[in-house]
Amino acid sequence: MKLSELDFYMDWPVSIEVKNLRKYLISNLIKKGDLIRWSIIDIQNSNDFYGTKKLRIKAVFANL
Repeated sequence: MKLSELDFYMDWPVSIEVKNLRKYLISNLIKKGDLIRWSIIDIQNSNDFYGTKKLRIKAVFANL
């Protein structure tokens, strides 16, 4: 089994509440491969009109 670690940014739309954030992140991460683990490393406010936030995600995938 090959493990791959990715470190990237993902948008957090204003329409996603905190209580639904985990489900939102997992549903997007599963699209990239077999998810082993993930964590939010940093949260940054965006300067765009909509007020979205940028999440820095570190994730480990199997067989990417």
